[in-house]
Amino acid sequence: MQVIDKMSALKLLCNLSNKWGMYIACTCPEEDIENMCAAAPYLSWEDDQHIQVISNGEGYLLFDTEEEMEKCYNVTVGDDGPTKTNPYNGSTRVYALTCGPDGKFQTENT
Repeated sequence: MQVIDKMSALKLLCNLSNKWGMYIACTCPEEDIENMCAAAPYLSWEDDQHIQVISNGEGYLLFDTEEEMEKCYNVTVGDDGPTKTNPYNGSTRVYALTCGPDGKFQTENT
């Protein structure tokens, strides 16, 4: 038996798919979940896969390039509040952890 937690799953997903990845998790009261798209503007209520991630409050994003991943990471508003590229300053925060295709963690917005 192999037990895999959420962080290990990100490493495994990236390594097996040979893609850059980011795990995101929303920290907000349930009634504020609609603001997840403001704190993570790459998500959209118009896309069924995005809706599932928003509804779950967490998910994994895979990218073909490091640049794509960094662009999304840089607009993700976490506990430190607004970023240089995203002025959102509401109560919703989105934790983000990035990982390379080698399965090694890169950055996190704590």
